[in-house]
Amino acid sequence: MLAIVIELLLSWLLLKYTVDQNLNVLNWYPCPKQLRNMLPGFMLPVVYLSCLYLGISLWVQNPYKVNPDYTAAIFFKSSLLVLKGVVFEELIFRGALLYILIKKLSATKSVILSAIAFGVYHWFSYGIFGQTFQMLVVLVSTGSMGYLLALAFVKTRSILLPFALHLGYNFTSMILFSKEKSIGLQLMVKTFATDPVEPKGILPVIMMIIYYTGFQIVCFIYLKLLKPAAIDQ
Repeated sequence: MLAIVIELLLSWLLLKYTVDQNLNVLNWYPCPKQLRNMLPGFMLPVVYLSCLYLGISLWVQNPYKVNPDYTAAIFFKSSLLVLKGVVFEELIFRGALLYILIKKLSATKSVILSAIAFGVYHWFSYGIFGQTFQMLVVLVSTGSMGYLLALAFVKTRSILLPFALHLGYNFTSMILFSKEKSIGLQLMVKTFATDPVEPKGILPVIMMIIYYTGFQIVCFIYLKLLKPAAIDQ
């Protein structure tokens, strides 16, 4: 929590002494218009990823089941951890720095720089620095997500939609389907430790492509259909 407070202070100082603005330019207050963006933004990854994970689990005949050892205390503790992580990353990558870059450069260049930085950041957060192939996969997958989250900021002129998309994605993968080993098993767990059916031939490649790019495509279409914010900051 202290890290987030420090981020907010540094963000305010950056905005104040570079573009003479304050934190309000991030439109981080949930007005009715932004709330209308946040709900579908949160639900989009929840619905898509749930269908993806459940579909793959049925494909490999390893269905999910409710974790019998799961408790409300674990849920709230893990959810708070996920929430703080998303807030921390959004303030870094879709906060004051992105706003300043847009003002100093252009929206297109700023979105690309933000996306690259987001991808490189995950090399270290995932602990894969030096593993060339994994670094490339993570750069493409998380970098493309960073691009879309930055695009959401540009489209809505608010940090709230990228926050909602990011939170929905992490909440679904980490809390609902236990995809993050660092926080342990969560609500849903696989029935078997090893998948009974292993896809052969081209199927694993297709599965990997869908797994790492499917949501990005859906999200890109959603953002393209989203009406841009009318007021320029």
